[in-house]
Amino acid sequence: MISQPIEKMDASHRVSEWQDIEPETRRLAVIVTEFPKTTETFIMRDVIAFSKRGYNIRIYHLTHYNRREVVHDFAQQAVGWSRDFAYFASTDVIAACFRTLLKRPRALGRVLRDIVMGCWRDPVMLLKSLFILPKSLRISEDILEWEGDHVHAAYAGHPATCAWIVRRVADVPFSVSCHAHDIFETQALLSTKLPEADFVRTISEYNRNYILRHVPDLVPKPPVVIHVGAFLENLAPPAPFQSERMQVLYVGSLEARKGIDVLLQAVAQANLGDWHLDIVGGGPERQRLEALSVDLGLSDRVTFHGAQPNERVAQAMAHASVMVVPSRIGPRNQTEGLPTVIVEALAHQRPVIATRLTGIPEIIIHGFTGWLFEVDDTKGLSRALEEVRSDPEEALRRASRGRELVVNEFDQDRNADALLSLIGSSIDASPRK
Repeated sequence: MISQPIEKMDASHRVSEWQDIEPETRRLAVIVTEFPKTTETFIMRDVIAFSKRGYNIRIYHLTHYNRREVVHDFAQQAVGWSRDFAYFASTDVIAACFRTLLKRPRALGRVLRDIVMGCWRDPVMLLKSLFILPKSLRISEDILEWEGDHVHAAYAGHPATCAWIVRRVADVPFSVSCHAHDIFETQALLSTKLPEADFVRTISEYNRNYILRHVPDLVPKPPVVIHVGAFLENLAPPAPFQSERMQVLYVGSLEARKGIDVLLQAVAQANLGDWHLDIVGGGPERQRLEALSVDLGLSDRVTFHGAQPNERVAQAMAHASVMVVPSRIGPRNQTEGLPTVIVEALAHQRPVIATRLTGIPEIIIHGFTGWLFEVDDTKGLSRALEEVRSDPEEALRRASRGRELVVNEFDQDRNADALLSLIGSSIDASPRK
C-alpha cells in the first residue's frame, strides 16, 4: 500500500490569480454518461454552482437524452445546456471522424493504440471505449468550435475516456472526478487517462488511497479530496420529528448492490413498536423487493414511492426518524463511494445507520455521528434500529454531531468553489489562453 500524506482541498481555498478575469469568458464542458439522471444530484449541484459563478456551461452526455428520468427543480435550467450527438450513424459524426483522421492522424492512432493496450484484459470496456470514440471526436470538434477552455469528466469511466480523447485530439485540458464504481468496477485505462489530467478529484480519502494503489504514476500529483456536498444555506436544523410511529427512510436506486433486501429483513425482525418504512427511488429490483415485503408480511408497513424530485426527498427526510443506507458490493465490484443521501440526511439532522463500506466511515463515525453495521448483517442492522427507537435523545446527539461535520466539510457552496478554483488554475496555466 502506498503511504502518502492526505491532501484535502481546504473548502475556503481560492485562487486569487483568476478572480480578476471576467468569468463569462470561461467555457466549461462537463461530460457525463447519462443526462438527466435522477440520482446524480451531486453532479448537477456542482454544475449549477459553476453557472452561478459566471461560467458558461455545456453538458455532453454519452447516452442519448433520458426522457424517463426526473429532472429536479433546481437543475431545470441545465436541460438547455445539454448537447446530444449520435454514436456513429450520422453524417455529422462520420464527418468528424474523417476530419480528425486527416488533421490529427497520429493523435488518433495513439488513442486507438492506448485504448487497446489499456483494455485488453477487459473486453467489455474495450468495446465500449471504441464505441464512444466516434461520438467523442464529434464532441471534440464541438468544444473547439465553442472555444471551450476546460473539460471536466464527472466520472473516471467513460466520461473520463471521452475527456481524455478530447485532450489528445483537440488539446483542451481536462480534469476528472472519481466517485465509486467508476474506479471500483474496472481499472482499465485508469493508468493511461488519469496521469494526463490536469488534476484528479475524488470524494473520500478511501478513494484517494485506492486510486494511488492502482495508478502509482499519480503519486507525485495525488488526487485531491473534495467531498460531495449539501446546500446548507437557509437550511436550519429542523426540530426533532415528534411521532409515536418510527419513520424509517431509504433513498436511492433499487438495485441489488443497495441492500434493500437486508433492510426489509431487518425491520421485519426488529422490535420497533409502531413503525413505517418509506422507500424512495426506482430501479430494476422494485418488483422483487415488493414481493419480498409481501412475503415478510410487511405490505401495510412499507411504501414504495418510486423516483421523486429532490424537493420531495427533502420533505421525506424532514419527517424521518432515521435514514438507513444498507449498501453492499454488487456485480463487477459496483458499490458506494460516499453516498450523497448520508450528507443530506445529516444536513437535516436526521440519525443515520449505514454499512461499514468504502468511504462511509469517514462521515458516519460509529458511536459519534451515527451507527455502522457490517455488510449484509441483518441482525446488526436490527440492533441499530432498536437503539435508535429506544434512545431518541442519543440518536439526536449523534445526528447533531453529524450535522456539525457536514457544515465543516460537506458544504456544497464551499466545495464547489474548491473544485472550481482547481479548474480556474488549469485554465490559467493552459497555453491555449
